[in-house]
Amino acid sequence: MAAAQNKENRRAFERFPISEHAVATDEKGAMLGHVSTAGGGGMTIHADSAAIAEALAPGRKLTVTVVEPDNKVSNTVDVEVRYRKGAEIGVQFITAGKK
Repeated sequence: MAAAQNKENRRAFERFPISEHAVATDEKGAMLGHVSTAGGGGMTIHADSAAIAEALAPGRKLTVTVVEPDNKVSNTVDVEVRYRKGAEIGVQFITAGKK
């Protein structure tokens, strides 16, 4: 059982819940989905549709803006898709020099 727990908890950075109103958009401002968790290394996006999820294949690099309308805050980051499980998309933050 301990081996299974270690495999599940292999993240370098803990992920934290984000406001239920936080959304992610792409470079063109198109809605990707809601951001559920984020941490020092990445975040989880729940795609708004199957078509969006399919377009976000592992390995794809893109620029994402996270908007929290309640706080009128937005942040733009470069990311790489690390995994896709149905509508759940895990992305890793990357530096602009690695694009």
